[in-house]
Amino acid sequence: MDYIELIEEIRAELLQVVNQRCDDMIRMYQNGEPYNRSEIRSRECRLGSTSPSMLKGKRPVSVTFASGETIETPTWKKAVQTILKHCNGQPDMHERLMQLRGKVFGRQRTILGKDPAGMDVPIQIDKDLYFEAKFDTEALLTMMEKKVLEPVGYDFSGIVIQYIEKKPAISESLKSVQDWTIVK
Repeated sequence: MDYIELIEEIRAELLQVVNQRCDDMIRMYQNGEPYNRSEIRSRECRLGSTSPSMLKGKRPVSVTFASGETIETPTWKKAVQTILKHCNGQPDMHERLMQLRGKVFGRQRTILGKDPAGMDVPIQIDKDLYFEAKFDTEALLTMMEKKVLEPVGYDFSGIVIQYIEKKPAISESLKSVQDWTIVK
């Protein structure tokens, strides 16, 4: 994929999120409804075309693979485990992952290893295959993509992660709109 195409795709995703959120706020204002966190619907992003940093403060709901299979994932660790298990489920990818284990390191820990020793928060992918998960959301997803999936040649561009906001990113804006309506 061309770099500019990727940027344009990210721009389109961001605009869609902003437009939807503003439409929700306008609708609530017009209906005289107070701001309600439950009004925020789940969003989705395509793995690889969304920066992992944009997923900080979000909570995953599910992972959908290109085949259409959807698996619920209540945490980022569960989402990563689900994706790595899906990758490992393909015989050629399994072989590549097994060859890669013990060769992927972070600054202080093994990222992909044969056993959980030397890992702080190991996630079991398969027998004798573990992934280190003691990272924040951004680092966890980046490690998975850059240190594991890309080196084994796994195509993760068709994977979609559904997520919801933990905290509304524009809650302060909504508060000021509500304050404005009270004054008005």
